[in-house]
Amino acid sequence: MSVEYSKYFIEELKLKKTKLGNMLTEKQIEDAAELLVSARISNTIIESIPLEIRPTSLQDAYAVQDRFIELLGAKTCGWFGACTNEVIQNLLELDEPYYAYLLKDHLYQSPAIIDTKKYPPIVFECEFGFVVNRDFLPSGYPYPREIIEESIVRVCPTIEIVAGHLKDWPKQDVFSVIADNGTDGALIIGKGTKNWKGIDLINTPVTLSINDKVERIGSGANVLGDPLHAFVWLVNAITRDGKKISAGHVQNTGTATDIYWAEPGDVAVADFGSLGRVELKLD
Repeated sequence: MSVEYSKYFIEELKLKKTKLGNMLTEKQIEDAAELLVSARISNTIIESIPLEIRPTSLQDAYAVQDRFIELLGAKTCGWFGACTNEVIQNLLELDEPYYAYLLKDHLYQSPAIIDTKKYPPIVFECEFGFVVNRDFLPSGYPYPREIIEESIVRVCPTIEIVAGHLKDWPKQDVFSVIADNGTDGALIIGKGTKNWKGIDLINTPVTLSINDKVERIGSGANVLGDPLHAFVWLVNAITRDGKKISAGHVQNTGTATDIYWAEPGDVAVADFGSLGRVELKLD
């Protein structure tokens, strides 16, 4: 992305920020967050967030998401960027990406064995993960792409386990999905590489094999046109909204392939070419 396009991209973020409405009261935000926390702790599926407390804007959705994380008392270790793939955007009827928290207790190193009893129905997404060597704070917003690139110390292949606690989450409204922390489940991360600058991330092929059969094929180009472009969006969206990205944490940038609905017993291998592979088994 050129410097000129970076400036345009940041101006678009500012413009979108001014369009975010806040319709829910603090009590409604609290009630919605408590409902989602209850579903998470009991590992149950709820039909939907009731209309009277359902978020109807990005600001409301993020407010519920933030309170959800506070009530859950979960430690975080990074961020998910989501809806950076055109297929997913169409699926969720959203015209821009969104973000969600990565929870420390659900971060696994590859190869991993995942207990499916801990999660609702599972979807696999193959994503690029970025680790940085510095904090990004709201006081520094907006951050140019060049500064963000200089901070990246590792790019890793990952498989995100998407496991929403809303029934038929792809059919739910997107603000409810965001409120449910983006239907996060877990993240399995591969070793990756420090020498990522020599790799063409846009044209990096990504394949997902299930039980030794290739089921999904994609590339970095499916991630907002460029995984680095998606990461720049993520850094600036989070700091724009008064939050931070921490050194050493993992940031994911959305799926490079179509989603895959998984079953217990599945063995998944995501191959990211020069970036390496990430593996997991559903127990």
